Amino acid sequence: MSREKKRDTKNKEEENNLLEESSFRRNDFTPLVKIDKIEKAKSPAETNHKKSIIDEELTEIESHVLEIAKEILKLKRYDAEFEVESEAQIQKYPIIEKLYAKCIAKLSFKKGYNKDNIFLAIRSLEEKNWIVTNERRTKLEILENKKLMKILDFIGKNSGIHARDEKIGKELNVTRTPFLKHIMTLERFNLIRSKKIGKSLHYFLSDIPEELDEFKVIFLNPLIPKIIEEIFKDGTIPISKIGEALDIYSGTIQYHVKKLKDLNLLKMTKNQSGKKIHLVNIELLKKYNKIFKEPDFYKLLQGL
Repeated sequence: MSREKKRDTKNKEEENNLLEESSFRRNDFTPLVKIDKIEKAKSPAETNHKKSIIDEELTEIESHVLEIAKEILKLKRYDAEFEVESEAQIQKYPIIEKLYAKCIAKLSFKKGYNKDNIFLAIRSLEEKNWIVTNERRTKLEILENKKLMKILDFIGKNSGIHARDEKIGKELNVTRTPFLKHIMTLERFNLIRSKKIGKSLHYFLSDIPEELDEFKVIFLNPLIPKIIEEIFKDGTIPISKIGEALDIYSGTIQYHVKKLKDLNLLKMTKNQSGKKIHLVNIELLKKYNKIFKEPDFYKLLQGL
């Protein structure tokens, strides 16, 4: 036997041994309970992104395929983008055909997976964004990237932030262009999402309920909670008096009050004597504070 053949045989044996020792190995197809527990959320308000990622379960076969995908996705000679809907489409995409063939060679005999199992696992990983081929990485590799995790933590603590915010440069020590590049990567893996509110794109963790997006963005303005507090103190207070109390032009107060009404956070009604009063939507504020800690409206609500 030639030296090259001996070397190939040895390399294959080493690969098989590594696969045998894999922590993902199990005897059935039931979902793994969790991927390595990284860190539990300190509070619902901070919405720790790692918890939401870990809550996403992988089956045994998906875990094995993911390990093989880490190798295949780095083969740059293959076209990276693909979206497989049927097994017949595999041949159209060289990189996924390579992954499919490699998985069959490594997993079908030792693990007992058939071709259908393997195909469905690949499609599932692609649909759930554990595999993003044009990134040449898997989601597990993203979770191991300290720079991306730092940005993800930052988004979790600053939900609704936009790319022009000064905090980005101060806390992350990164300029706008590389920040946006990293944001695009995190968004491709469905770890964050963006939403246009007004004229800007605002960024949120993917597990934050979208119905609260506009509330979070409007509350980033420190003036808004102060307006709500003044109305809490006296629902009959005129706009001009709120402006005087906060030392803000009354036209500005009127503009923000209208926005709060549009979001159903405020409404105008009449009391028993027929006088017009503003009412704050308490239930919406409670719902908001179940997800976000700041601004904290519970102190105001305790006085009711």
